Order: sequence, then structure tokens, then C-alpha cells
Amino acid sequence: MNKISKIILASSLLGVGAEALEFGGMGNISASMGGAGVALKNSQWALYYNPALLGVDKKSRIAYSFGVHIKETNLLSLASVDYQNLQDTPSNIAGIFDSSATTKAIGGAIGGATPVMRAISSPKDLEASGLFADVLKNINYNGTGLKTDQDVQNFLVNIVTSAGGNADEIKSATDLTGVAEKFKEAVQNNPNAAESLKQNIVEATKKTGGEGADLLAGIVENIDTSNISGLIDLFNEKNPSVDKILEKLGGITLAKGSNPGLDRFIQDVNTIQNALKSNNLDITSQNGLVFQIGGNGPNKRGAIAFGVFGSAFASASAAFDDSHNQIIIESGGKYIEVGVNGNDIKLNNADKTKYENSSLLSPNAQHYIYGQAIALSEVPIGYGQAFSTPIGNFSMGLTAKYIFGMGYSVDKTGSIDSITKSFGDMDLQNASKQSTFGIDLGVLYDVKGFSLGVVAKNINEPAIKVNDNHKIILNSQLRAGIAYEWKILSFAMDMDLKPNHTLSILSPQNQMIGGGMMVDLKYIDFRFGAMSDLKSQTHEGVILTGGINILGFLDLAVQSSLKTTRVASYSVPSYLSVKLGGGFSW
Repeated sequence: MNKISKIILASSLLGVGAEALEFGGMGNISASMGGAGVALKNSQWALYYNPALLGVDKKSRIAYSFGVHIKETNLLSLASVDYQNLQDTPSNIAGIFDSSATTKAIGGAIGGATPVMRAISSPKDLEASGLFADVLKNINYNGTGLKTDQDVQNFLVNIVTSAGGNADEIKSATDLTGVAEKFKEAVQNNPNAAESLKQNIVEATKKTGGEGADLLAGIVENIDTSNISGLIDLFNEKNPSVDKILEKLGGITLAKGSNPGLDRFIQDVNTIQNALKSNNLDITSQNGLVFQIGGNGPNKRGAIAFGVFGSAFASASAAFDDSHNQIIIESGGKYIEVGVNGNDIKLNNADKTKYENSSLLSPNAQHYIYGQAIALSEVPIGYGQAFSTPIGNFSMGLTAKYIFGMGYSVDKTGSIDSITKSFGDMDLQNASKQSTFGIDLGVLYDVKGFSLGVVAKNINEPAIKVNDNHKIILNSQLRAGIAYEWKILSFAMDMDLKPNHTLSILSPQNQMIGGGMMVDLKYIDFRFGAMSDLKSQTHEGVILTGGINILGFLDLAVQSSLKTTRVASYSVPSYLSVKLGGGFSW
């Protein structure tokens, strides 16, 4: 079963019902302590993490938090691909061998209307100002370079002779066309002569300097010596087309580092290749406002809290047609196949038939994109009651919440062009809307500064309808936590006791574990932590967390993975969450 079939099958199964949504992270304090909050008493967000905490909290609190988090795998980076540069690069490379007066340079390296190569058919041509003529002038021969027909003939004779070959046929040639033909014959059975010519051209090109020369040096340096005679053919060809160049040189291998435009080309091809293997984009925004009326302690009235939460969850993945997964681009009416090998790219000739039958960009491709989004508005009310015993305090809590949900799904198949255009037909105003309710239950045990808590969220598993045959179930979640508080220090750690389902097809489950510490001073606090998803298929690794609160009302919390991805020309964390908020306790 190919990749597209698997994703279509998965999405069709979701048509009946989908278990989805991870535990989430409301508020700044827990978010900056590795996501830990189930047993953390020094927090304004008991209503979200564990209502049992309300049973032992004598403080009244107000808190607010607004944030967004993005987890990306090879999908956002596609938006930064310079598709025009992809299309132009093969023609721009051809310009290096083009004796016409108009050629566009890669990255603007070889400006305007300067001829970049002249055919070596007469002394006049050798005195031209084009790039390749300058290269010939910088060849190490008699201290002056190659300036005349005779210089070229003598130079090629020396190349063959020094390599132990017979140069008599070259000596007897009467013009440069004949010299070139005889040299080709001489090097067919003498790879040392071919290699010597290649290195002389590379050294002269580097001596010539400039980005265009560097690019030419990179191309020549990667030519197989068995195809060096093809380079001789190009010396004498007027306006060679890109397919002619690829044919004569047996393809072109391009290495990173020789030209900015070429480096961008290689980077973009690698980006596309990575996206072909796996891709996903998750965007989450969780925002909330909570009010808490402090309790009177164990065996008396517990704290009461209510809030307003607004959350949005979205996920998208694309599967590329297995029969159209090659990078073949159309350039100036010619079709070029691009092969990837690490930081090297090889260009070879292709044709229209291969483009239509195999190219990622073909109008006949049947790529598939699947995405879904859900927005939730919640109004929770929670209460906790604690009981004092000789061995510590036990607390139980309950949160009942009204939920208003909106859902939307995207399910499209076609070429890249047709899928892109179809997004203009999306009608978010007709997204499905539904009201429901949820119930959270929690327990807590605390003694001498230590706390152990367990919470079960959405135990009734409310469902949100996405379309006529598709609903998202807010599946039950079970998380445990432990904490210790001593004077100005708080330590906490949480772990999901069972995997949670997500909206993502690439990484359909998550199971978080994480923890951190807080230093709570009078007017400022600092928080640090780390967390990890034990079920992640996107391999973001360890996620570092941190936060700071100044004077209560200004709070910043950040979560960031160590793994990075490229967006535009920047490297950014593949997992990044930023929250702004604040809170007061009295």
C-alpha cells in the first residue's frame, strides 16, 4: 500500500469519528516548567490542570494567558522555496557556455549583456572579453595564457605529450576545429591527458575570479574525465542549449559553495526532497482567563474557580503521488531532471513524457493533502475539597465546563497547481458548530511540602462535529504529577499515563513527560524546565522551557525544541511555543 493510500484510508476511518487533542498547556507557569501542573500548588491554573488543587488552596487568584505554538516538519519550508530560481538555474548554467550577447547570470553573478563565452575558432575570438575567453588567457602557458590559435594548438599538444600520449595528429591539424577533433581522439584512451586539461581549466577559472568563474570551475571540476571531450565540443559551439550541454557533458554535477544562486537551488531541492519523505504542520493557540476565590483549608470550604478558555487546534499533512515523485522541471522549453546526493545536485536531460508521467510538478500528479481544525470556547467551573488525616491531606476536585466547538476539515487530491487553486474555494463560514459539555476529575495527596496528583480530563468524551460524516472526539486524558515546594523554590514533574490522540496523521499520538523548577521571589520569578513527547513521530527531541514573571502582570513563557527547520532564509525551532500573560495571588 503506498503512502497516499494509507493516508486516504486513515482519513476515511476518521469519517466515522476521530479521537483527538493532546492534554495541552493552558497558562504560563506550567508551560515554562516542562508542562507540569497536576500537583503544583503554587499556580493560578488549578482549574485547568487539576481541580483537586483547589481543595488545598487558600489564596484567591486572577490569571490570564495568551499563546500560540507551532510544530513543523518539512511543510512550512516549502513556502520559502524559490520556484523561479529552480526554473531559471539550468538556463543560467547554460549561459556560462553561451556565446550570445544576452545571458542571465545565476544570482546576478555575471552581469547584464556581457558575452560569457566565445567559440575558439580564431585569434580574434580568443581576444574577446567573455568569461571563457578570460579563462583561456589565464591558462598557465608560456606565462601569457592562450591568445592565438597557435597557442591553443601548442598547449593541447603539450597536454597529450606530457601524459605520455601521441600528439602527432594534433600537430598536423590546420585549424582549431581540427585541433579539437584530434585532441578528443587522443584523450579517449588517455585519461591522464583529460584530467590534465580539466585541472588546467579549473585553475585558470579560479584565477579569473568572480562568482561566474567560481561556478564554471565547480562545473568543470565535477565533469567525469570520460566526458571531457564533450567540453571541447562546447568550446566550438555557438549558443549551446541546456539539453546540448547536458548531453555533451554527460550531465552536470553541482556542488554547494560555488555560487549564491546555485546554493539556493541546492537548498531548495533538498527542502523538496525532505518534504517528499514526511511533512506535517500543527498550530495550536490556547488562551484563557481564570478567577479563583480562595478556600479555608482542609475540612472546610475549598476554593472555587471559574474561567473562560479559547483554544484552536489545526493540523495538516501532504502525501505526494508515489508515481510522480521525481524533480523534473521545465526550463526554456527543455525538461531537466534533478538528482540529489547530499550537498551535490546532478542535472540530466529529460523529456515532456517523463515530465508528465513522473514529475512532482506534473499536471497529471495526484498528490493528496489532508487537514483538520477545531476551535473550542470553554466556560469551566471547578471546586475542590480537602480532608485532613494523620498521614496528610487528601483532596478531590471536579470541573464542569460548557464547550462550544467549531470544526473544519480539508481533503483534496490533484496536482500541486490544482490543489493550490482549490484553497480559494474554502468556506470557513459554513464550518460545523456544536455545543456540548465536559467533566474533569482530580485527586491530590500532599504532606510536608510534597504533592502527588492525578487528573482525568474529559471523562465523558464530548464530540465536536466537523462535517456530515466526520466528528472529533475530545478523548479522555489521564495525567499524573508530583511536586515539592520549599520556601521560594518549587519543583514539579508530570507524565501522561496513557497516550493522547492528536489531529496529526504523521504523528497520531503523543505522550508527554516533563518537569521543571520555579524560583519565586517577591516581585519576580524565574522558571526553567524540559519536556519530551514519548510517542512523537516528528522527532523534535527534547523541548526546553523557560519563563519569567515581573510584578505579576507581565509574564513570558517559551518552549523550544533543539531541532530546527528552515523558514524563508532562517533556521527556527521545529517546535516553538510563546505565551504572554500574568497573574496575581493574595
